[in-house]
Amino acid sequence: MTKLELTINDFYAETLNEIVQQFNELVPAHASYSYSVQDVIELLIIKEYVNYETILRRP
Repeated sequence: MTKLELTINDFYAETLNEIVQQFNELVPAHASYSYSVQDVIELLIIKEYVNYETILRRP
């Protein structure tokens, strides 16, 4: 597993927290989990990777 450390300014921290809140709004109220900032960052990285791979494979 690769460990990444990020330093972000207040604007990006606030924006990231808003995105995390939006993800957590999708989780059912009775669920025993919620998304963390790290979860959301990992999901966004995976999404970008998949999008990049899809573009590369298009004929």
